[in-house]
Amino acid sequence: MKKKVKNIIFIFLIGLFLVSCINRSESYDKSRIISNFHKANLNTFATGAAKNILVPDISNEVLVDNIGADAYYIASTNRFSSNYTKFHNPYKRMPIASITKLMTALVVFENCKDLDEKYYVTTESVDLERDVSKANLKPGDELSVRDLLYGLLVPSGNDAALALAENLSGLDNFIIMMNNEAERLGATNTHFANPHGLDSEYHFSTAYDLFLIMRELLKYDEFKKMTTTKEYTAHIKASDGSERTEKWLNTNYFVTEELLLSQNVELLAGKTGNTTVAGSCLALLTRDKKTGVEYISIVLNAKSKRNSYYNSNALLAPISK
Repeated sequence: MKKKVKNIIFIFLIGLFLVSCINRSESYDKSRIISNFHKANLNTFATGAAKNILVPDISNEVLVDNIGADAYYIASTNRFSSNYTKFHNPYKRMPIASITKLMTALVVFENCKDLDEKYYVTTESVDLERDVSKANLKPGDELSVRDLLYGLLVPSGNDAALALAENLSGLDNFIIMMNNEAERLGATNTHFANPHGLDSEYHFSTAYDLFLIMRELLKYDEFKKMTTTKEYTAHIKASDGSERTEKWLNTNYFVTEELLLSQNVELLAGKTGNTTVAGSCLALLTRDKKTGVEYISIVLNAKSKRNSYYNSNALLAPISK
């Protein structure tokens, strides 16, 4: 009798163990964070995705006067083209606001074979706080992946980010894809908890990691076109079958020319970001008109939106002379 009871208890415990394993593998817990990040070091990224990139030596920071950002990094997209680089806290983990949408776009470009495919906007996609950036999407809206990418990158729509994620793979799986892509690129001090960049304890990156992510996007000409589009009109089919248009204005002051880029520098791509916690952030791809060399600059946690542009111009000033 005792043996039978012991066997029943043993089987019960085994059952509990198997159930717990299944539950852990079935869903992505947004509060989960990978604790064993590799610490950035001078030789970590010498091969693989970053083999042609200048790797910042944090023991020899190259500071720029009059920059108030908490972290920044600029270097050429290919170290054999130019050895110009400036940086401060390049490996510091920080909130990154809507710069997150660089990775959101990258995952979509890499996994969606047809940008003209139609996606539907869910109620969950538009369930956002009133004061965050939106593309003014509504539940039941039908529009192309291309239009959603414009909604993601031009007005920096958080609703567009969620709609892309939910349609492509489901939100939880999409976040896993974002983190897998970061790992593939060597962005080892990065962790994503959402596709839009709203503040979360488990959502962060570094100036150097964002450089790697931005550089990977350069293979997609559509990305460059989208992020330098001043104004875009999307054609949307509503849930009742009617059609409407949404007009979106780019959040990048260098694109709208509210502020001017450094002389002799051409803007090829960019993404803005701003939250209370992350401050103002700006990622740019630019080209030196004289030499044709391309540079990526990342500015994180500037004191104000305009300050992020002034900081970027300060980083670009030496190559614009």
